[in-house]
Amino acid sequence: MASPTINFITWNVNGLKQNRDQKFQELQNADIVFLQETHIGTGDEHLEDYKDEWYIYFTKYTSCSKGTAILVRRRLEFEHISDEKDNCGTYVVLKCKLKGQPYTLVSVYNHETDTRTLDKLSSYLQSMTTGLLVIGGDFNTVLNPFIDKKCNTSKKIKNGNQRKLLLFVKKFMKSLQLVDVWRRKNPIKQDYTYYIKDSPVSRLDYFFVPEECMWRVRSCDIRNSERPDHWPVSLEINNIPTMPFQKYRQIKTIFQWLNLKQHLFTDEAGSSLGEESSQAVSEVDIFSAVNSLQVSDTPRPDGIPVSFYKDNIQDLIQYIKMLYDRIHSGAFNCSEKHFNETVKSPHDNSQHFFNVDYLIIATILAKRLGDYLESQSKDHAPKDSATVMITPKTFCTEMRLSHFQDEIEKQKRSNPNLYQDFLIVKNLLRDAPEVDTESVAVSIERDKLLDQGCPLTPVLIMLALKCFGSALAGHLKRHDILVFKDSVILCIQPEDLEKVLAAVRERANEVFYIEELYRGNVNDKQLKCLGNESMAEDCNKRLTMYAVVTLQDSDEVMVVASNWLSLDKKQCYWPPFKSPDKCTEAVQNRIKAETGGKPWEKLNISFHRECVTFEKAKEEQQEIKVRKEQPYLLATRFPGMLKRQRLECPQEMLNQQLPPAPSASTSRMSADDKDEFLQMLRDIKSTVQENSAMLKKLLKDNTVSEVPSSTSIPHKDVKTNLKLPLRTIKDVAMTERQLTKNATTRQKYIRYLSRLGGFGQKDVIKNIMRHVLTDDLATKFNWQGRGNKKPFSKLILTDVIREAASKQSVMRKDCEAEIKNYLWSIADRIGRNRPRDCGGLTSDVTSPTLLDSGFQSVAGMSFATT
Repeated sequence: MASPTINFITWNVNGLKQNRDQKFQELQNADIVFLQETHIGTGDEHLEDYKDEWYIYFTKYTSCSKGTAILVRRRLEFEHISDEKDNCGTYVVLKCKLKGQPYTLVSVYNHETDTRTLDKLSSYLQSMTTGLLVIGGDFNTVLNPFIDKKCNTSKKIKNGNQRKLLLFVKKFMKSLQLVDVWRRKNPIKQDYTYYIKDSPVSRLDYFFVPEECMWRVRSCDIRNSERPDHWPVSLEINNIPTMPFQKYRQIKTIFQWLNLKQHLFTDEAGSSLGEESSQAVSEVDIFSAVNSLQVSDTPRPDGIPVSFYKDNIQDLIQYIKMLYDRIHSGAFNCSEKHFNETVKSPHDNSQHFFNVDYLIIATILAKRLGDYLESQSKDHAPKDSATVMITPKTFCTEMRLSHFQDEIEKQKRSNPNLYQDFLIVKNLLRDAPEVDTESVAVSIERDKLLDQGCPLTPVLIMLALKCFGSALAGHLKRHDILVFKDSVILCIQPEDLEKVLAAVRERANEVFYIEELYRGNVNDKQLKCLGNESMAEDCNKRLTMYAVVTLQDSDEVMVVASNWLSLDKKQCYWPPFKSPDKCTEAVQNRIKAETGGKPWEKLNISFHRECVTFEKAKEEQQEIKVRKEQPYLLATRFPGMLKRQRLECPQEMLNQQLPPAPSASTSRMSADDKDEFLQMLRDIKSTVQENSAMLKKLLKDNTVSEVPSSTSIPHKDVKTNLKLPLRTIKDVAMTERQLTKNATTRQKYIRYLSRLGGFGQKDVIKNIMRHVLTDDLATKFNWQGRGNKKPFSKLILTDVIREAASKQSVMRKDCEAEIKNYLWSIADRIGRNRPRDCGGLTSDVTSPTLLDSGFQSVAGMSFATT
């Protein structure tokens, strides 16, 4: 079976005349290679010896500078479509198909003296890109000097050429909505690709892909190299179609488009609205936004591809302006008109795809907000200031936009259009699920969803970071906030640093990473700088940590590799090995969390702490185990309590577990000691009673799970609300109507079912299905509805189960496979269980209600995968 991923490498090889074989040896694991500084001139044959193994596309310039190439492994399923080579040796563009999927591949060497290369390349790619755009190369500048360069980062970049190149690179990234892949995957990591003696090390080599295609990226790493100068960067891409069954609408004319979009241009009474003459958006804005979108197989709710808009842009501009004016004037509600409707990727539940007309307007507003943020930010830190970096943990979240309103209103006088743009943004964003108003005394503003794939998401998160930084340092007399694409830098006086860090520690930090970079100078003495070797060593230590966690399903305290943890530290990959020794070895070696290219299963965890060494983590593990067992050890210290609890243990086991009896000297207590001792006994008794109740509950649940769900008994300590499990076809029909009409009900079902949990995807689906259908009702369904049975796959309830399972990291295809298995084996299970377990048992009660859990928020934001 062919691998579902494709491995890329980009590398500035500093010439192919020397050590060619050694350099190619470092490319053994790559499928596609982007090379820069190949130094190939007319008549040079540096690459001819490798044509048996690679398809090679390269520029010829001179034998001492520049030169780029793209190499494609011959064993890879590859179809050449076209290639374009720059006559100055600065880029190669290859359009092709890899394993059946379309790609546009670009290798770039942005020489420090070039000023027009990226502008030319941008114009070409805006018009000619098809499929997934992957750009790799050496861009000769750092995007964020605070973390991408190892030096005193409180000072601005002095090199004039680098500063000029940075402006061109930023413009290039905006023109194609590109993401710095390595930085997005490593938000706080400091690592570098350029190592030259007597020069500051820095990160100059990048992979870029469009924001809407980031879900295709599996990993991105900087690789060690034995060669000096540059280190290679690797990229792993999931080579899967966006949505194989998606069909584009056959819309060829503007009249067909208008007929489909007619509901957007009519009022509630159904009458068509005439053109409006607002100057809110220009033709230049619309044209630039359309050109920045990528032509690919991305699905759209209305089925109309980007190519239609690019081909008909001249005729569509007036209608896009009219649509923008309607939203701008408040005559158009995006949610009611389903204008912000999305399609989810079947491969990544967090990725959303929007209609192209929505993306055009969202892109225009994102650019305006981005320009505002840049205008408010300096390009360097004040002299001698301390610096703290704030960066997001996730790009899928909920946000309360009122938090930004104060920030926007500050500019109301100087930029009156900005506030109006902000109101349009609020209209464009989708509403988060409604809160459970039963437990809320007063009405609150609805949160908005920041969806991965929406152009507004990155810029709004940057605005949230800026507001969070202002909240931390706004009371200080002197502070500055510098805004970058993936982080903001808070600059404060050294004497205020501890106050700010203390304020950070007091806040629940579920959304942002806070990283201290530089302590500044006091009395001409440098306190701490990220560029110091000691700081680099600290970074390396932090990157080789181990974590101590409790597995929630089994309540075991374990040591794991910290690179197995999710960003929010609520889940952890776990190796599938049966041998404990092999699992321990995997932890010690911190191996990649996959086997044969397939990621391991994720388990829910409770995080305790991280340690630098494995030995230290084992010590912490033992301490936590002792603390967890302490109530039981205290309980076993007193024979009277043992008798009351009637612990049925062999005497020799008790002898091993019991601590030494109290001596006569310790048995004499003061009155205060006795009171304290009696209180301790009461606490122990309460703990034992709670544990006993929990054990009985677990035993009962385990027993009930073995019988048909028609006889299941709900927990008595939970109020009922949702009518589960469903018992009849009539119940199913009623639930389907509720799910269709009421989005709040749908979210309640999803939240409730997602909390049922389970150990592995089979257990998760089994738990969900048993709580959704009685066994008797389940026998009336199969997946496709063959025979006399009804099709379970057609139910809205099935979509609810998929979404609930996805929150337990069960992929769509695995979810469907387990549902099929469950329905297929239900009759067998009833036949085995009913004679033994069901005699005379009946139940007429409903399942536990959905318990709403509140989000912990920071600066108006909270986690929620959408």
